[in-house]
Amino acid sequence: MPLVKIGPTYTSLQKYNVNDDKHPLFVNSSHFTGYITVRLQNFHHKNDLVKKSCSYFENHRRYFSFQFQGRFKPTNPNRDDHFWTFDDLLFCGETESSINPPMGASLAVKFANFIDPGFNADGMFLEKKPWAGSWLICGMNVVKVWKADYDDFSMKPQKNDLKSIPTFDNPSPPLLPIEPWNYYGKNHVEEDTKLILPDKDLKSSNRRNYFINPSVRQDHVFDPSHIYCCDFFNNFTNFSTMNAEMIINFSISKVLRNQPLRFVCRNKEGDAIFFVIEIDYSDLLSN
Repeated sequence: MPLVKIGPTYTSLQKYNVNDDKHPLFVNSSHFTGYITVRLQNFHHKNDLVKKSCSYFENHRRYFSFQFQGRFKPTNPNRDDHFWTFDDLLFCGETESSINPPMGASLAVKFANFIDPGFNADGMFLEKKPWAGSWLICGMNVVKVWKADYDDFSMKPQKNDLKSIPTFDNPSPPLLPIEPWNYYGKNHVEEDTKLILPDKDLKSSNRRNYFINPSVRQDHVFDPSHIYCCDFFNNFTNFSTMNAEMIINFSISKVLRNQPLRFVCRNKEGDAIFFVIEIDYSDLLSN
């Protein structure tokens, strides 16, 4: 337990070697090109020789980390420039069918809201694809943005750009370059949003509060010429033990009802999927 998969859509997923953060998976979806890695503290799987941890966790109390580095393609049909705004994109946890929320779920939601004011659990009780999550720009613990090596976002890279990249699924040409993957192991990515907010120098918590305003999110776009490196983590949701401590303590496995848990970067309507991280506990849950 668990089996982790990453991919560009719900149905195109590839197994990932958890904690092998020096070798992220390259994903090219219809709307995003980038690297993605998954880290789980004290990870184990009965059928595989796996890395139980990695140096990323040294001196940091974090149970997991989902980190990506990439560029967002200009594919938004609702804007003339086709850019996606900060108000368009969510990062949320979801399942395929209904879940069994724990007793005191409202307290857990309040706890999540305290950390991330953009957190929303309105979709938690849906029968189909229940979800809870946040705006991507608010939900990430760390956001770093910098300019790509060149400003061409025509999505027509030179052949040389693709030589060493294992292209996984290719519904549209990748948006390159996304630059070398340097933030692995003890080399943690640090907050830096000066490129998108040149008149501000915000810490992570300030950035989350700043973008809680919908009109502010609508005024900012995911510029295709920018590279976004983001890290999502916490110290209260343990995906290796399937337990959570959010004012109330509860078993994640009981909540899931034998379903894989997905973390999805998507638009609000759910019809544009940027990437998917799936954590499948079926072996554990069936015991």
